[in-house]
Amino acid sequence: MKSTALSLILMAVSHFAASAEPNWQTVEEVLAVVGDTPILHSDVELAVLLKIVDREPIETHRTRVLDARIRLEIEFRDLEDGGLLYRLELDTTKVRESLIAGAGGEAVLDQGLEANGLVWPDVDELVLRIAAVNAFVDQRLLPRVSISMEEIEAAYQDLLVKEIAASDEPVPPLATVRQHLHQILVARKLNEEIERWVVRANERQEVMRFSR
Repeated sequence: MKSTALSLILMAVSHFAASAEPNWQTVEEVLAVVGDTPILHSDVELAVLLKIVDREPIETHRTRVLDARIRLEIEFRDLEDGGLLYRLELDTTKVRESLIAGAGGEAVLDQGLEANGLVWPDVDELVLRIAAVNAFVDQRLLPRVSISMEEIEAAYQDLLVKEIAASDEPVPPLATVRQHLHQILVARKLNEEIERWVVRANERQEVMRFSR
C-alpha cells in the first residue's frame, strides 16, 4: 500500500515539475555593448530597414551593419561623454527625411517597423546619432582641413599628368581641374581626420561584441 502511494506521489511530482517548466522565448538579443549601452538585435534590424549600409556584398551585409552600428554608437557616446553633443547644431530633420526616403518612403518604413516590433521613436534615436556625427564632422573636423596650392599641383601631377601620359589624350590645364582636385584632397584629408577621431573614441570606450 505504501509502495503504491509513494509511486503515485512521485508521478504527481514528476507531472508537476514537467508542467511547471517555463517555456522560454527570446524577446531581445544583445549583440554588442558600447560602454554601458547595449546594441540590440532590433537596433540592427532598424539599421537594415533604413539602409545605412549597402546591401552588396550580401554575404557580409549583417556583419557590416553591426560594425556600422557599433561604430556609430562609439562616435555618439564620445560626443556625449565629452560634452560636445550639446554644443553642435544638429539638423535632425534633414537626416530623418533622407533616411525615410532611402528606406522607400514613410508607408514602406512604417510597415517594416511594425513587422519588426519597432516604433518611430526608435527611428528618431538613430536619426539623433547620425545627425550628431554629421554635425561634428562638418562643424569641428572639416574646418581643420586646409589644402595648399603645392598639394593641388602635386595631385595634378600624380592623378592626371602621370596617368594620362601613357595615352594619347591631352592633359587638361591645371586651372580647369583645380577645383575638382581641391575637392578630392579635402575628402581625403577629412576621411583621415575622421579615422583619427574614431581611433581615439574607440580607445575611450569599452566595446564588447557577442555576435559577428
